[in-house]
Amino acid sequence: MAPAPKTPLTMPALRGTFGDWTYYSCLMPMRDLATRVNYADDIHESKALSELIQRTLEGKRADHIAAYLNTPERFFNALVLATYGGNPEWYEVGNFKSSTQADILAEVAEDAMDALGFLRLGAKAKIFAVDGQHRLAGIRAAIASGSEAENDVVSVLLVGHKTNKRGLQRTRRLFTTLNKTAVPVRKKDIIALDEDDVMAITARRLVESNDDFRDPRIAVIGSPNIPVGNKTCLTTITNLYDVLKVLFLHKSGNRSDRNLRFNRPSDDRLDEYYLFATGFFEALGKAFPPVKGVMKNQDPEAVTSTQRGPHGGHLLFRPIGLELFARLATSLAKARAIELDQAVALLKGTPVDLAKAPYAGVIWDTGRNTIKTTGKSLALDLLRHMAGLGARADLLAEYRRTLGSPNDQTIQLPATLGI
Repeated sequence: MAPAPKTPLTMPALRGTFGDWTYYSCLMPMRDLATRVNYADDIHESKALSELIQRTLEGKRADHIAAYLNTPERFFNALVLATYGGNPEWYEVGNFKSSTQADILAEVAEDAMDALGFLRLGAKAKIFAVDGQHRLAGIRAAIASGSEAENDVVSVLLVGHKTNKRGLQRTRRLFTTLNKTAVPVRKKDIIALDEDDVMAITARRLVESNDDFRDPRIAVIGSPNIPVGNKTCLTTITNLYDVLKVLFLHKSGNRSDRNLRFNRPSDDRLDEYYLFATGFFEALGKAFPPVKGVMKNQDPEAVTSTQRGPHGGHLLFRPIGLELFARLATSLAKARAIELDQAVALLKGTPVDLAKAPYAGVIWDTGRNTIKTTGKSLALDLLRHMAGLGARADLLAEYRRTLGSPNDQTIQLPATLGI
């Protein structure tokens, strides 16, 4: 819990109404936010629920937000706070006059004039976060570590809270409404706009400046799946993003992609990631000529139309296959302690016909002539076995079950590549 403030707090504010809520849009210093604002445990009568909230908030996510607050480009949208006690007071700023712009002031509605002022919270005011609790936890952690962000000013929306039964229900409803209706940023928007995400930055650079990746070779669409009628592209930009994530996790040596998504590296480091990506696809083109064909041919449809269709076609011309191969190649490179392009070269003998083993019945539905995403994990395990990266004890049994013949002794694991 934040310590109780000893002095009143006065903030510049706008007053407005939304539905049956009166709210104040205020500017609050970060240090005051850290020391005066509590988590939303005041809306629960159960101490155990309050402690659960605090344990949930003060974890890794708070640490990540605290680290972000130490970057010069830090910025937050408004936190929603509720307050009770402390006799809040509203001081309007009105009677605006101008000797030179009187006509402009005349255009301003009277109720808009009344919306400007200062909100004063008394020393006994209690404040808690209704929306933005993880940000509050990160702010607390950053301020505790001596971050210069303590001098920043944060936008907050402040609403009144009552501690009776109806007031508790009303604030809890606001809390759940704000948090349940929050929509995560869609991947296609991240790819198009994000300036911190290494995969997004690299994917955009590839399709904008590299002829091997320009549309229509990489379909710039929001879905990771290739439209049935597309006979031109190798894959989609969304699938390219997913493949780049596999490659860059391998390059960085990290298990988590958080740094790759939230911490923009230097331009030199971005160049390294870009070259790593193009190097992988160059190696892929050398090992599998159709891939090189679609990326280099002036008429990519002449290549793709024969490599993808209801007959199945080439593994690497399907998003699921391209990602599977990237995972296989990075696993082999790590296991053998070799460069990624060397691993790709070693894997050039990997079977690529979706209508045949080990893909038929696993990621290719031979009855419907469509991709089966449910078999993705099994397909990767089969590929790892073929590349000599080991096989789990129940792999053969699961392979037989997936093919619908759990007792068929003629079904065996595919042969290894001998690499």
